[in-house]
Amino acid sequence: MQFIQKQHIPKALSLIQAVEFLAEYLSKASEKRIYQYFCALELLKLIVKLRKWSLVDKYGLMISVNNNYSETDYQEQEAAIQFQQHMGPLEYNPQAVNQKSIKEELNSIKEPNPKFNLGYYDLIQDKQTSLFTMLPIPNHSNQKDYESKLNQIRIKIGEILYIFRPLIYCVLILKYGGHSYTPYYISFFIDILRFLIEFQIKIYKKSQKEELKIRAKEAIICYILRNPFYSSIVKQIILSNTLGKILNPQGWIYRFIILLIELRSSKCLLL
Repeated sequence: MQFIQKQHIPKALSLIQAVEFLAEYLSKASEKRIYQYFCALELLKLIVKLRKWSLVDKYGLMISVNNNYSETDYQEQEAAIQFQQHMGPLEYNPQAVNQKSIKEELNSIKEPNPKFNLGYYDLIQDKQTSLFTMLPIPNHSNQKDYESKLNQIRIKIGEILYIFRPLIYCVLILKYGGHSYTPYYISFFIDILRFLIEFQIKIYKKSQKEELKIRAKEAIICYILRNPFYSSIVKQIILSNTLGKILNPQGWIYRFIILLIELRSSKCLLL
């Protein structure tokens, strides 16, 4: 019996995240006790992520649910398979291809066949020329680079750092406290190491490139809002001295902005 089905993994991770949020805001426990709850929940989340990782072929990047290109990649992969089956034997001769005339003809087609993802061919210089390599679908060369041994090692190391860092951060918070910069610096070092590795990955699909962008953006937001950097620098210097001079600190707009920032800077969202 499997631990969790593939289709239930995103819901399971969201459920654990919701429990963490409730544990932070509904519990009257101390900060240390809250992070003890977080450690247990992050351990459970780690198990679910490892299950998700086992479903990814060859240690591929784990695509998050907020990635807009995962469905696009699936459709393009299906289109590539269909195109190869039906039009693969056609000869591709780069010298016989006039890209301008091909693009004009494709744009003139009013009812394209989505089955082949615009996989049309044209009679150019009395030759049937396959447009397969010109289509916006994964090609064999990129796939070969992605599946290389060195690239797979990069992906594997990067994913290990990515899924273990939150748990390591929780343990460090319990040891040094939330006001210490030690957990902040160690977590930052792990992420920098991960970025140096992940941005060397040979990308195969759009969703993989988008995933690295999402991770980088989320990491930047977290380090800006994560204590003690947030409380000592962002809140005291930037918000109070800068935003407080622009807006009335007693006004509803200022308080509303602070409320949104405080909500986003919740401990469970910055692990």
